Amino acid sequence: MFILPEIQITDGKLVTRSISVGNQIFHKISPQEAAEQFEQAGAQLLHVVDIDAARGQESTNVDIVTRIVENASIPIQVAGGIRTLNQVNDWFAAGAARVVLGTVAITDPGLVGEASNRHPGGVLVNLATKNNYVMIDGWQTQTSFDPRDLVYDLQMMGIAGIIHFDIDRFEGEALEPLALTMELSQKISIPVYSSGTVHTLDDIARLRYLPNVNGAIVGHALITGAFTLEEAMSVAAQKETSPEPETITPIVSSGVHRTAKAYLAAYTQSPPMRSWNRDLREAIQASNPYLEVMIPHDDIVLEDGSLSPREIQARYESVLDSADVVIAVLDGIESEAWTGFECGYARAKGKYLIGLKAYGNENEPQIDRFTGMCDDVVYYDANEEVRTTLDAIAQEIASRTLTQVQAANS
Repeated sequence: MFILPEIQITDGKLVTRSISVGNQIFHKISPQEAAEQFEQAGAQLLHVVDIDAARGQESTNVDIVTRIVENASIPIQVAGGIRTLNQVNDWFAAGAARVVLGTVAITDPGLVGEASNRHPGGVLVNLATKNNYVMIDGWQTQTSFDPRDLVYDLQMMGIAGIIHFDIDRFEGEALEPLALTMELSQKISIPVYSSGTVHTLDDIARLRYLPNVNGAIVGHALITGAFTLEEAMSVAAQKETSPEPETITPIVSSGVHRTAKAYLAAYTQSPPMRSWNRDLREAIQASNPYLEVMIPHDDIVLEDGSLSPREIQARYESVLDSADVVIAVLDGIESEAWTGFECGYARAKGKYLIGLKAYGNENEPQIDRFTGMCDDVVYYDANEEVRTTLDAIAQEIASRTLTQVQAANS
């Protein structure tokens, strides 16, 4: 789990706890000095926020933030008042490693998608909440949005991660904010970062247990000396209780989790069914771009019949071994024994096995036999319009698969 030191700037000065105008705490050290000290202490990434820009004030701290970006030898994550595509582009041109969007994610979600497409892995969204509602305009304006209703759609725009900042933490204990952060992390596969939650080293230890929470953004506690950055990083790095090291790749600095791999066991010689399988793959991957689907009957190269049956089986086994999840189309499974083999092999290897079954076939003995092998089953209505059916199946599979992959990796 990463610790990201936070530098908040108001009127050119370093501040903390700036959730309301007039109540922020000013510090004698300058923002530039704080950035240098955090870097010397071993920070891997800094989170720098222009509070004045976030609140829409005419006078901002863009020059100070720019100097921090230019002088730092570690990546800088810039936030606060970034509401146009030109601003996003300008910050990347200035050398920012990542840009965080807040208010604009609510007021202009199309811009978020455009920015994410132009800067893959570089755009994050900050969701500040109070009483479970999203706050915008520098945490001053309450919206009617529940963050749990937003995160999946934000993920589909291609953002690299979500930052969750719960204002209620300043007025109470950490348990409720942590619970909401965990709920958000369970709905998506991209990284989630907790902000404002850490007041003590024990808070870092609690965060370490949450799956898919990649890091904590910490400001006040570090700047006031409640603990040092070295101490915080030491607690965060205790691998024996942390699920994170196994779930992220070396490119996590860009905020991207590895792609989960799904094996679609749906062998058929029927052209319409093979087309249905391909459409299902397309729908699943459209439902979540971090899920890669393999259809072995289409994708495995078998060299024009030159392989022996055992060699063919070995090819299938190799792909099954690399899969995080196996999806089996159970309807008609008895007529094609190969899918039965795939189910049995997946079960023997401990793969997460999810079955697809049309309503009306629940009690057919030949299907029930394989249903018993599955960890989960998604039912669908074969009489519905095809695209509606495929989209419904795809969203169920994407949601259940990613939850299971995260749990398995933890």
